[in-house]
Amino acid sequence: MIKTFTSWRGIFAICIVCFHFKMHAFDQMTLAGVTFFFMLSGFLVAYKRTAIESCKDFYWRRIKRIFPLHWLVLAALIVLDLAQIHKFHYGWDLPLHVLLLQSWVPSEAVFFNYSIHSWFLSTLMFCVIATPLLLKFFNRIGIKVAWIVVLVACMAVAASLLVVSDQWRSYLYVCPATRLVDYALGIMLGATLRERIMPSSISMVRASINEIVPLAVLATFVAFHASGSTITERLETSVLWWLPVSMLIVMCSILNGNEGLIGKVLCLKPLLWLGGVSFEVYMLHKLVNNLFVYVIAPFFGHFGVLIYDYSFACTLPLLILTAWIVNRGMRCIVHNS
Repeated sequence: MIKTFTSWRGIFAICIVCFHFKMHAFDQMTLAGVTFFFMLSGFLVAYKRTAIESCKDFYWRRIKRIFPLHWLVLAALIVLDLAQIHKFHYGWDLPLHVLLLQSWVPSEAVFFNYSIHSWFLSTLMFCVIATPLLLKFFNRIGIKVAWIVVLVACMAVAASLLVVSDQWRSYLYVCPATRLVDYALGIMLGATLRERIMPSSISMVRASINEIVPLAVLATFVAFHASGSTITERLETSVLWWLPVSMLIVMCSILNGNEGLIGKVLCLKPLLWLGGVSFEVYMLHKLVNNLFVYVIAPFFGHFGVLIYDYSFACTLPLLILTAWIVNRGMRCIVHNS
């Protein structure tokens, strides 16, 4: 197990939550984080030498992980909306959200409807479904040819983002076919590093310097994107973040067990704990915020209205606590099923 991956999950999940709370300082880290989650999912499949002997078992494990919480959150959001908010537009697309098929519809009114975050699950499920075929295909053609195929796909995505309209560029952000390239890139990184002999030991100073490099590259790309260049805005969907995210994943895997100062911090128990509930944090943040704003805050009367602008400070502790409770409950349910 690569512990630093767990902590990075938690860090990027919090960045995404902050972004959804309109904290624009986290825009770049959110874009990088989405790419990180897709690439890491593919990386771990290949790096761990995941056996796909039975597609049924492979799919079932992931269905148990994704769908129960998705259905729980979707149902709770709908119930809360019917009782308090009345802002959803219920229609033909609801079954698509239930089945996690909404990302195939090129319309923000569809793939961002109901629970705005579930587009990620919809797209990830396509990557999961495609995993056995991808692995068999890559194994058949060999790692060198597979790298060429993936890099050509990367160039095709980059070219598409540079020429399509803003509306279609927005859709490519969630499009399963586009994000499959992120996932496949992660698989290739995992397959390549899987065959590499990792160093048995490395000095703390050298490890710390190596850890700084991907973070410095990520910071450079964040600053580059924040400058407002037209090209970076067009490539922000995923292309811009492939290099820094790849470097981050590679460095975490190479230094696993030989972490430097940054890695030691990432291996602290609070960060590992946060990473362990990151999926629940991501899934629950809209629901918990709506509960706070429309149910909890009104009990405080006029003061409740005053704290609306500071709802994040109140919601975050409640969100993390709820995520932990749900995480424990889901583990018990999955374990007993």
